[in-house]
Amino acid sequence: MSSCAVQLNKWFETPLGQRLLSEEKYCLQNTLPRLFGYHLLQIGNVGYGCLLESSRVRHCCVLSRMANTICSPYSSIHAVADALPIASDNIDVVVLPHLLEFEKEPHQILREVERILIPEGYLVILGFNPMSLWGIWRWMQRDVIPWNGRFLSLLRLKDWLALLGFDVKEQRTFFFGLPFQNFKNDTTFLEKIGSRWTSNFGSVYLIVAQKRVTTLTPIRQKWLTQPTLVIEATGTLRATDEYDHSC
Repeated sequence: MSSCAVQLNKWFETPLGQRLLSEEKYCLQNTLPRLFGYHLLQIGNVGYGCLLESSRVRHCCVLSRMANTICSPYSSIHAVADALPIASDNIDVVVLPHLLEFEKEPHQILREVERILIPEGYLVILGFNPMSLWGIWRWMQRDVIPWNGRFLSLLRLKDWLALLGFDVKEQRTFFFGLPFQNFKNDTTFLEKIGSRWTSNFGSVYLIVAQKRVTTLTPIRQKWLTQPTLVIEATGTLRATDEYDHSC
């Protein structure tokens, strides 16, 4: 939904949105430099590419429903997230910043991401945490961005990822500031208290998941089967293979 994307980007230009975007950028600075490869794809143009500045991947691209999206110095693709125009097993890292909570088919998007990722490729997800002060505030502001999004819980998202063959390598929550635009006081105290005592209830969560490599189960040949026991007429037991050794 391009209208939601436009409204979300406008919200990130507000004072509260700018503070959150700065925290997310800082959080990714501790994650993206550890993920290597040839191609990185961000789906959704939140931050217009600024979230990718710490990545060491040489080719970074931002995919958006909106045409003529400026994400310099990165390349851009105009497409929908649930039908990616990208070959299978081709992308090393995919970043989803606040995309799943504003799309009608989040599970289909994850299926597409699994398809385009190379084996052992990485998926990085940023999402609003419903188990937080922001999740509570959402019930009182459900008609405006970003509170009208479908906040997905960590547990549900991890279940989806497991079904699609992902292993969660890292998860954490952050940003414990109050969800008020006019709250201008120093939030350092809130961050210290939140990170120490309520570390699972930050306003935003980060998940890093790796695409699992499917291993083939070898089929044993018949000649490798274990000997079977055959009862002779005399009542004694003897071991025999599938081949007759009497000759």
